[in-house]
Amino acid sequence: MRTFVSMLTIFLTTLATVAQGGDKMVTIAELGDVLAKVNGKPVLKADVYPGGLPMKVSVEQSVKPRVGKHIDRMLVIQAAVAERLDKTKAYRKGMRAIEQQAALAENALLARHYESKLPATIAARNRSTITDAEAAAFVKKDNKLYRGKTRREAVELARGHISRDRYLGAGIDWMNKNLGNREVTINGKAIPPATIAAAIDAADRRYWMPDSLLLKAAGEMVVTQEAKATRKNSKTIREDTDRVRALIAAAEIEVAGNSFTLGNDQAVSSALSQLDLTKMSRIQPVVLELVKNIVMAEMARAEGVDEDEAYRQQAAHAASFRTHRQTQLLIKLYREKHLDAGAQNAAFETLVAALRDQARIEYLLD
Repeated sequence: MRTFVSMLTIFLTTLATVAQGGDKMVTIAELGDVLAKVNGKPVLKADVYPGGLPMKVSVEQSVKPRVGKHIDRMLVIQAAVAERLDKTKAYRKGMRAIEQQAALAENALLARHYESKLPATIAARNRSTITDAEAAAFVKKDNKLYRGKTRREAVELARGHISRDRYLGAGIDWMNKNLGNREVTINGKAIPPATIAAAIDAADRRYWMPDSLLLKAAGEMVVTQEAKATRKNSKTIREDTDRVRALIAAAEIEVAGNSFTLGNDQAVSSALSQLDLTKMSRIQPVVLELVKNIVMAEMARAEGVDEDEAYRQQAAHAASFRTHRQTQLLIKLYREKHLDAGAQNAAFETLVAALRDQARIEYLLD
């Protein structure tokens, strides 16, 4: 009986293999560097699987469909370039936003890496320098926070709180030293130094919830500028929340010789959905964080910190983000040119299928 079951299992496995066209399981490392060719142009494994995959996958059910999707994107991009969509004003505008978004992401990464190397930051994270007496004194400040804890548990917990406060304090000290004398402009108009100082103070999370005073200041500045340009009442503009958000998103901030559109910063863009100048609620200090990242990144580059291998590995992801977004932009422009705004995905698939039928595609997965 066992022999019959074993033979049946082998027979069914063989049938399944034949049904899948001789499918096989492979790791990505086992595949060649070129997975296919499209009109003579190679489809590189590094582009299809930039991060690789550790496990084995099916060639027919996993690899080939993924390569096929990559080929479809290539065909659309080739068609878009052939139609010179990469020379249009819409493309240049989109690429400017993409370049800024990538640069801002790189600044944020580099700033965090630079900050981790600052002596004050390193010292703040060293809990071994916090004595039992210091921790015990911290516990006495707020007994409710440590209720139900043994003395040893409370002391250890307090060490973590002290370390956090030191870390936050080091960040505030750095901003007071390095941002207080920096000129920050919104659409060419400088934010008063006193406002920047107040914004740094309001961002101190050791004592209260942080507040984004610079975002509010930017809002008031663009409202004033818009009122002057349009000769409209600033109160009326301020009450139009969507208009204010759009004005801030389009505003240019300049600091340390770098200029960016505020809406291209992910954190600022996210915070704008909460902004209402007529009824302000607390918002994270996103514009101050943006300014800090720009200045920190510039200092890091001047000191060669951007050459650190740990940072360079992280920055590689930002470079892939730029390429991915560029691809998405060209596909979007091609779709908009050939289809109505309300067209369904099926209509776009028909477009892609027509490109595929006209292309010379060769899979190299064996």
